[in-house]
Amino acid sequence: MKIKIIFYLSLNLLIVGCGNSQKKDSDGNYELKLNSPTKNDEAAKYYNDGYAEFHKENYEDAIKNYKKAIKLDSSYTDAIDNCALSYRRLNKLDSAEYYYKLSLKKLPTNELAMSNLGLVYMFKNDFKTAKSTFKKLLKNNPNYGDGLYSLSEVYLRENKNDSAIIYSLKAYEVWKDNNPEFSADALYYTGLAYLHKGDKKKAMDYFVRANKLGKNIPPEIQKQLK
Repeated sequence: MKIKIIFYLSLNLLIVGCGNSQKKDSDGNYELKLNSPTKNDEAAKYYNDGYAEFHKENYEDAIKNYKKAIKLDSSYTDAIDNCALSYRRLNKLDSAEYYYKLSLKKLPTNELAMSNLGLVYMFKNDFKTAKSTFKKLLKNNPNYGDGLYSLSEVYLRENKNDSAIIYSLKAYEVWKDNNPEFSADALYYTGLAYLHKGDKKKAMDYFVRANKLGKNIPPEIQKQLK
């Protein structure tokens, strides 16, 4: 399963939802490690067919194949997670929520599913539930970078900028030594929060640091710094 970086417009500023900080492939997508490879060969076949359809952006067909895989192996959380992601791509958030919850029922330690469930709540503008989901994730794993980063985004969307800064900087601390791209995203969020607060000097400091790590600062943001 691979996820592209998606851009969202929030509070008149560009916010980047990075999804999951996993290994990046040569096409610029994110390869997510599998949680529960199946022993059922037929289920694996349907999973692979779904995977192929997903990357053709044939999300309905991907879902059909993932559901066949799940029917053959009800504990196949990789298929369940990918089914949920396909629904997310179709903006069918209620269905995505159902499958992420199903994944967590089958594998309660599935951090990927919990992180993505929090994103679904955020996209539904249910910020209270999104925050509680990310905080539950972080209680079990305080250094889960995606959870820290996504929680920062929720606070940005709520215009609670001091809290956004706390979590974006925590995400940066997790990523700074081994993931410059996501470190740049975390610094960018910090800059956004300071810009929301009206502190252009600190915002510029963090945007410059993010830019040095390869983050392009959108023109809309640059205009607000003048």
